Amino acid sequence: MTHPTRRGLLGAAAALALGLAGSATGALAQEAYPDKPITMLVGYGAGGQTDLIARAAANVMSKELGQPINVVNKPGAGGAVAAKELQAAAPDGYTVMFHSNSVINSAPFIMERVEFTHEDFDYAGMLTFFQVGLVTQKDAPYDNLQEFIAWAKENPGFSYGSLSPEARMYMEAIAKKEGIDANIVPLKSGGDMINGILGRQFVLAFSGGIHNKYPDEMKMISALTTIRHPSDPDVLTIEEDGFPLGMDTRTTLILPKGTPRPILEKLSAAMQAAETDEDFNKVVAAAGIPIMYMDLDEAAEEMESSYAKNKSVIESVGVVAK
Repeated sequence: MTHPTRRGLLGAAAALALGLAGSATGALAQEAYPDKPITMLVGYGAGGQTDLIARAAANVMSKELGQPINVVNKPGAGGAVAAKELQAAAPDGYTVMFHSNSVINSAPFIMERVEFTHEDFDYAGMLTFFQVGLVTQKDAPYDNLQEFIAWAKENPGFSYGSLSPEARMYMEAIAKKEGIDANIVPLKSGGDMINGILGRQFVLAFSGGIHNKYPDEMKMISALTTIRHPSDPDVLTIEEDGFPLGMDTRTTLILPKGTPRPILEKLSAAMQAAETDEDFNKVVAAAGIPIMYMDLDEAAEEMESSYAKNKSVIESVGVVAK
């Protein structure tokens, strides 16, 4: 039988004191959060819908939290470059990512070197719904997807603007099924898409919804969601046109795994304030962007369910990278 020594007892007491002190310090840090500026990553270039909403949301959240939120564009691989950087950041709430959730619930099934899952991040909430669609010039000689397919068969080698691996997948799936020849042009932002359509650099493009700002110059021929869009209720969904590819996308506030819940709750509450913020509502109304806020728990549930659904949809297409 062994007996504790005085030195051992003192050591245990010191370790316990340090542990309690560390817990107290961590709790105080969370209570004081934020006490310095926050960096908000956006995985697309400036000028598109995600960037537009991110900056408007950052303004609201900055007022609510009492600290600057600096938006930093990190375009590449449909947001995967920014997501990788986020993964390496400390889970302290000072590096966040405002982005389409497709970077997590779609890109991993399409891109070979993207291996994260919905479980590799934490979520503070979701804010807006993307009216994602295929868009073209207002005077294009087709008004719906079936008319475009007929035109494309007569005009092989046309150019299609793609914002992300997910955007590329849509055209690859249509081309494979219908036997059409498309030249896919990679883009870095919604701004590039708008300039390309208005400048007639390509005849069709994937849009996250920013096209609604240009009703006299652009039109949508297919809704890429599971429901028809509030802004274009007469446009059929891609599923109604016979392609089982409808997926819903939302702007999401994403954080490194392990971010303390009190920090997530503060960020979620700050983002919710955008629902009733006058300036934010002016921005989204001008672009025809629906606000559909979800709190941190609802966002986590949505990520889990959409991850499973999108995995099934994308793998069923047979054009995925893995």
